Amino acid sequence: MTGGEPVLVALAAAAGLAEATDETLGDLDQDEVAVVAAVQQAITQLAAERQRRSVEGRDFDNIARGF
Repeated sequence: MTGGEPVLVALAAAAGLAEATDETLGDLDQDEVAVVAAVQQAITQLAAERQRRSVEGRDFDNIARGF
């Protein structure tokens, strides 16, 4: 994703769908940066929760098997 709306490019980059250049991110105002940062934080928290649930699921499976 190149050109276009800098906010959309930054959000796509936060979701891992595109790469944002420093130039694109430099075009964001303070409020837009806050929104993109909140989205990045939410994505990070979701990834951590998925990992935690995966580990807990493996542990439960091991206990059920008697390990």
